[in-house]
Amino acid sequence: MNSTFRVSYARERIIGGANKKEFAVPMVSFSDLRLSELKQNIGTYGKFGIGLTKNWAIQSGLNPVMYASQQSLFTANFLAGIESLFEILKDNDDINGDFSTAYRNTINTLRYVKNYSGDLIRPGKKTVPNYIFANEREWRYVPPFNGDVQAFVPIKEIRTSEQKSKYNKLIRNATLHFQPDDIQYLIVEKDSDINELIEHLRLVKNRFKPKTIDRLASRILTYEQIEKDI
Repeated sequence: MNSTFRVSYARERIIGGANKKEFAVPMVSFSDLRLSELKQNIGTYGKFGIGLTKNWAIQSGLNPVMYASQQSLFTANFLAGIESLFEILKDNDDINGDFSTAYRNTINTLRYVKNYSGDLIRPGKKTVPNYIFANEREWRYVPPFNGDVQAFVPIKEIRTSEQKSKYNKLIRNATLHFQPDDIQYLIVEKDSDINELIEHLRLVKNRFKPKTIDRLASRILTYEQIEKDI
């Protein structure tokens, strides 16, 4: 924890009626959950976490995900519209200037859309059918379009962990910064992890003041504690 989050590609699948889009997007993902709500959600993606202020999220340009039902006409029409736009532009020799900007602004919306529910697929774990993604209340940081970061990667190019690692290396300098005062709480798996985390905070003392380390140490929670007590 050296005051940055590293952007990485996340594989996404959006289904709307008979339409389906699969791709990967560079992002840092968060859940807008209160501590009292973590008991029902923590553990899905791991047993360690960091909680930051909502003001930090807003000032850093994060945005809530727009959840779309697989069965809704909106989702089907939205995906069909994106596909039609792509088909028009791929045969156009000149998509520069205002036309290119309009295209990027339109498809950028796709980077903030997720199905309301669907299969939860995680490496090395059993697929969870009919998982309610909306319960996570996801917020995303997605870097802007530029020459250094590929905004979308076709799913065929990033299906394997090796392919994903290759693309993540290309954006290893894309980061999302925070300051110690932005941290509200820290979560570790068990009591024995607390001392290790406090020692890490002390190792970066050139960035963290002693008072800040004391404040953060007082805000460490454990996964076991949340499961049993909150």
